[in-house]
Amino acid sequence: MRSLKQGKSIKPSNNKPKTQARRGAPKKKAGLSAQEIKRRKSKKSALESVYKEEVKEMFTKWFKKQGATAGLVMTKTDVLKNIIKNIDKKQDDVLEKAMRELEKSGFMKTLEDGFSLELTTKGAESLHA
Repeated sequence: MRSLKQGKSIKPSNNKPKTQARRGAPKKKAGLSAQEIKRRKSKKSALESVYKEEVKEMFTKWFKKQGATAGLVMTKTDVLKNIIKNIDKKQDDVLEKAMRELEKSGFMKTLEDGFSLELTTKGAESLHA
């Protein structure tokens, strides 16, 4: 270790990076432009619809695999084993919307227990087409 003589001080090195460079890249301003907000919303909704379609496809595949007859019931256990167990976080976020869309289109209906799903005649016909 270098010893210092009395009266001499160590001068700071000029080789240090500037303060801003040491802290990382400059941060963006908090506010976003209207165009940026619109772009992000459209991108989010596009991705959401992709995840929703994937979830709908899981329901249709299950009904097809079981024979796709009108009145076929997907129980709570079937939903848990075949849908919920196989979806990721993003698909889970749109699961309820996907189920509502399938009900609204007349593909299936929710039974009184709130968990079991019944394939309608319209749904069975669409799977056989």
